Amino acid sequence: MSPLPPTRERPVTAQFHGGDLPGAPTPPTRSTRKWLRRIGIIFIIAIAVMLGAIAAVAFYAKQEIDDLVKADTAAEVATQKQLATPLPGRPTNILVIGSDHRTGFDDTDKRSDTIMLVRLDPKQKTISMLSFPRDTYVEIPGHGEGKINDAYYEGGAALSTQTIKQLTGLDVNFVVDVDFKGFRGVVDTFGGIWVDVDHKYYTPPEADYMEIDIEPGYQLLDGRDALAFARYRHGDSDFHRIARQQLVLAGLKKQVGESSKLNKVQSLFRVLKENTSIVGGGGNEVPAKVIYDYMRLATGLSSKDVYQVEFKGGTGEASNGASIVTFNEDDLEASVAAFLSPSKRAREETADQLVGKAAPSAEAPDGDAQPATETADKAATAPEPSTVSVKVLNGSGMGGAAGNMAGQLAAAGYQVDPNQSNADNANYASTKILYADDAAKPAAEALAKRIKGATTGAKDASNQFSTQVLVIVGRTGTELGGSNAGSSPIGTEGGPTGGTTAEGNTVPEKGDAKVLSDAELAKDQFLEVTSRRFPILYPTVHEETSSYEGAYGYQFARGSSKQVYDAYRLVGKTSTGDYWGLQGTSWANPPILEGATREVTRNGRAYKLYFNGTKLHMVAWRQGTGTYWVANSVLDKLSNETMLAIADGVRPLR
Repeated sequence: MSPLPPTRERPVTAQFHGGDLPGAPTPPTRSTRKWLRRIGIIFIIAIAVMLGAIAAVAFYAKQEIDDLVKADTAAEVATQKQLATPLPGRPTNILVIGSDHRTGFDDTDKRSDTIMLVRLDPKQKTISMLSFPRDTYVEIPGHGEGKINDAYYEGGAALSTQTIKQLTGLDVNFVVDVDFKGFRGVVDTFGGIWVDVDHKYYTPPEADYMEIDIEPGYQLLDGRDALAFARYRHGDSDFHRIARQQLVLAGLKKQVGESSKLNKVQSLFRVLKENTSIVGGGGNEVPAKVIYDYMRLATGLSSKDVYQVEFKGGTGEASNGASIVTFNEDDLEASVAAFLSPSKRAREETADQLVGKAAPSAEAPDGDAQPATETADKAATAPEPSTVSVKVLNGSGMGGAAGNMAGQLAAAGYQVDPNQSNADNANYASTKILYADDAAKPAAEALAKRIKGATTGAKDASNQFSTQVLVIVGRTGTELGGSNAGSSPIGTEGGPTGGTTAEGNTVPEKGDAKVLSDAELAKDQFLEVTSRRFPILYPTVHEETSSYEGAYGYQFARGSSKQVYDAYRLVGKTSTGDYWGLQGTSWANPPILEGATREVTRNGRAYKLYFNGTKLHMVAWRQGTGTYWVANSVLDKLSNETMLAIADGVRPLR
């Protein structure tokens, strides 16, 4: 979490579990400059932020845009010939190319480092993004097969545009070609961006690629650190880098609403003119109505209306032995369909099956229902799990069976007696659920419906218990299912089952949370994390393959008054190397909470759910004086059900 210049909002102190916060990064070294010769960076950020920021000064900006989109060079004229004319009120496709041709270094090995299509649709009121890994193996017109970034080397932005058009079958209306200096300038013009950093990123100064030293946690990044974060890929893959770039874009979009002052717009245009080539179809003057439509779209949309479309691919090897990214034609076709028609309906059906049906509300222009605050459907006979006390005994003879079931029940929200023991015998063929009295019978029956083969019965003398319900785990019926006849913590009876497709967007099938319960696993990570401003919460449930890398406590200041807030980040890591985390802060309304997809009350908490398409990326809530969220990995590898189960299992640290 590198300190920003004195004029920036920045961390003021930090104490990390396992060490002190590193200091400011050193100035660029020779190895950094060597890296810069190869770097290219996104971004539609440049054009999207520009369009949003100028809303208050449209007349000034129109003249500036006319100058900015003129095709002045032979290369820009060649690119313009590949573009379709943008029309007022109609969607526009923008090809964003990150390249190194303005770095001032030798251009003999210039290639596009980032290739991203962005669609602004004033009618559907959506922005969708589809990125292509730079090593994607494609047919380059006139040059045969090669990596998609070779197109820029062979024929600049014009050939890159032609390649994308041939690959996707789509028209392109604008091309934005921006270098690393332009990106850094855009970010710094808006005072940095708030980014939810999933884990520690570190590359030493002496490395052969860009230095980075950023600690995990929600924080403000300046242009240099935001660039390093978006550009990093040496510890993971191009797919992770694409996701980070889109996180950076989302963070910068949240700054737009507060940054429409004339002086910032003037600074922004100066940065773009010096470091960016923007070419529009149909000649050198973009119609004013087109600009107005895009300005209104960029400023008016919530973050939930920005869709990140997944490019599905795998790794392979070319005939010359080079590492490449391969893809399936059907998968590409589905991604293009989703890019053209990002479906609110698919997202809403996914939320419906997870937490219950959304309340009726106004229809969107495309007929998809808009999200609304609601609670999960409740059946009168099935009490909330949080109101039901449960004791668990092992009647199977299998070690750990009671503890496993207790963990599942706790994750589902039940009040579980922490003391498990053996039942009267070890010969229970299947799980049996006993109820203490008639008042507890509905709870037992509802629970039995969630455990395959489980039976119910009244309390008897064989096994004593003081809770409402007793679960005797048998040799079968050891897994808690995702739904019941009443209010289910994970999944809703009668809701959509998933597996359907809406405009190329697949609704995932229902599933069970892949979690384990361990009330002690995360506790030790917090030994050196304390707070006087808000309570510390920690997860008693984790993704089943995960371990914890540490809990990081820090402070940061924001605003002109430099108000100081406390924060911490617990970092979890799955067996596949994907990072998820639990964030807490004393800041009541950080920008990341803007644009929730759905709000739902569960087990006494008012959750805000944030979906990335049909994937649950974040679950957030307020508790006491703190704000908390469970964040998925950058590729959203944790299932929706797993994310919700982890959030339900977060408890105060005592």
